[in-house]
Amino acid sequence: MNRLVRLAAAVVPALGLAALWAISHQTYQQGTEWEVPIQGYDPRDYLRGHYVEFRYDWPGIDEGSVAPGGKLCLEGRAPAITRVTARSTSANCAHPLRAPVVSNYGADALRVGRLYIGQERAAQLQKQLQNRAQRGIVTIRQRADGSFTPVSIRFRPLTPQEIAERDTPPAAPLSPFDPLAPPAIMDK
Repeated sequence: MNRLVRLAAAVVPALGLAALWAISHQTYQQGTEWEVPIQGYDPRDYLRGHYVEFRYDWPGIDEGSVAPGGKLCLEGRAPAITRVTARSTSANCAHPLRAPVVSNYGADALRVGRLYIGQERAAQLQKQLQNRAQRGIVTIRQRADGSFTPVSIRFRPLTPQEIAERDTPPAAPLSPFDPLAPPAIMDK
């Protein structure tokens, strides 16, 4: 009898852990996959560990419009997002997206993302991140409750419009002095 109690004391927790893993794996695999353009990764910043960090470039919305801890509404047909709007509630939204409750980035989780990359792919990905002629696209998996997880990353060549936007000089400075002009010659 003592042996059976000891065996049960060892097996029951292991079965409980296996069940928790199975439930979390099933939850992770469910959802709709969307492709989100990214920006803002620093190609000079080598991958630390096996993670790549990036900024989401939600179509149709400025980065400053994404309120910390806010909600977004995705429009389009998966996996293509046609437009994203900021929402305070998920009413009248077919594909709501909300910041995760627990995240490395806290309230900024709708602006900044992090994706685990295996060791064998890290060197290849580092070269792709340094190529300015490519656009990074992260696939996220959005679940029914609005939570989401980045699952993969790929790259595509920049479109002519994206190249023009990238190469356009910034607007004129607000100051009457041009910071790039040669210095003024001073009299005595």
